[in-house]
Amino acid sequence: MGLTLALVRKGDYLSHMHTVLGFGVGLPEVLIILVIVLLVFGPSKLPALGEGIGKMLRGFKKEMKTMEEEKHVAAAEKLADRADDRPEIDVTPKATTEPKA
Repeated sequence: MGLTLALVRKGDYLSHMHTVLGFGVGLPEVLIILVIVLLVFGPSKLPALGEGIGKMLRGFKKEMKTMEEEKHVAAAEKLADRADDRPEIDVTPKATTEPKA
């Protein structure tokens, strides 16, 4: 919602900058957080920290994809079960005996 409001006021750079992430956290806040992380962990630990965060995000993304696939499989199975429960309807044409003239 915040990002939408920022896009309405195109000329106001600060409005857009304040809602970069859509959570009320803008570019200045992100930069402050990055500086604090740099000071706490130091420049030598940042690559390892980035790699760990990347692995965590990939694992999270993989699990979300797996859960989504399982949800779709369960929905397909449910639909198949419903189709099995329906009575079969005979749609073959019946032979009619019409009197010959």
